[in-house]
Amino acid sequence: MKYSPLIFFFALLFLNACQEKSSISSSSTSSSNSDNLCVGTGYYSVPGCPGHVAQGGTTGTTTSGCEITTNYWQQAGCQGFCQNNPTHSSCSTPPTNGTTTNPFTNSPSVGVTPNWGVKYPGGVPTGSCSSAVAPTGVSYTPYETRRATMTIVGKSFYNPTSPTASNYLNTSSLLRSQIGSAKFFSTDSLLKVRFKVLPQPESSNASPYCYGRQSGASIAGYTKLQFNVELFGTRANGTVEREPIGTYTVGVNACTTGIDLSSYASTYPGGIYLVVQSVKGNQGYFPPNYDFYGFRDVDSFVDIRTQDCWSLDVEVAADGTKTFD
Repeated sequence: MKYSPLIFFFALLFLNACQEKSSISSSSTSSSNSDNLCVGTGYYSVPGCPGHVAQGGTTGTTTSGCEITTNYWQQAGCQGFCQNNPTHSSCSTPPTNGTTTNPFTNSPSVGVTPNWGVKYPGGVPTGSCSSAVAPTGVSYTPYETRRATMTIVGKSFYNPTSPTASNYLNTSSLLRSQIGSAKFFSTDSLLKVRFKVLPQPESSNASPYCYGRQSGASIAGYTKLQFNVELFGTRANGTVEREPIGTYTVGVNACTTGIDLSSYASTYPGGIYLVVQSVKGNQGYFPPNYDFYGFRDVDSFVDIRTQDCWSLDVEVAADGTKTFD
């Protein structure tokens, strides 16, 4: 009993630290002090940080034998296993429509199987992306890159501050809010991003697939996607600023090159998020071989119809993770 006052003192210190607030936007929105520790390898190792939660961790670095640096990606039943082994028998059941069980999944949270035969009569384009690799000269085993998915209705763009962002179907949970997006891109120094164009999903009234989808006849899916990316960052004084990043044209199942955003990490200590807009597909006209190959040979870009959705994977290399070119 003689140690009780000392224990109580440290408990109060811990409680006080957890109650500190830090601004993450120009509004009154704030997050707990633990979020400020979710940078570098702390993104994965600190209890309460999004990477640690995604890996099944709550207190410590293991959950049922799923160590976050080894078994998490290698052992069936661990949360990262199906990302690396999607064809394994234990990974065959998709999550419920509109939910995301892992915010770093490498594919959409498909609740229904899209009708690829309608969208891609000539077959889904193969595309390619370089593999993420360990940074040069590191002596530690890096974490996997962070991955998330956005799926948005045509003639609309992705913005985590949108009033409808929380309703985005088949979009990873961290990308449905400004706070979540800031956590997804959090880092001390290294920040590199790339986008992977996903096949255009078949959508219907019964299975709308993306929020706000309008009724209408189906057409073949885009084989290329063109889009513009902007960065919004919060300075230490709470001011939010906009930075144009670039416009990209990418084929289905292919990736942009790595976009180095490291310089923005120190410029905007209050957090950053990305907006994807001006999204167009190569569906500008119906070619003579449309019935056999869809829009495979078309290079005319138009807005995605409101009867359809568009979808991208977002991959992040940050402190402590693998990287890519």
